[in-house]
Amino acid sequence: MSNVAEIEAAIERLPGPQVDQLARWLEAFRQRRATPPPVESWLQHARGAALPGVKTQDLMKLTRGEE
Repeated sequence: MSNVAEIEAAIERLPGPQVDQLARWLEAFRQRRATPPPVESWLQHARGAALPGVKTQDLMKLTRGEE
């Protein structure tokens, strides 16, 4: 199958239980695709977490394991 029309035609021929199974799979697939990669999730959490008065230089030392 190489295009949406062929996929739709194949789905039309599926029995009901397999359509339900496909629908569950598609929803799980959508959820996986919508989840940001771990690094992006970490960056979103870390963004803005520095306390007032903390210098960027000090934070960089921590990320490099120098302190």
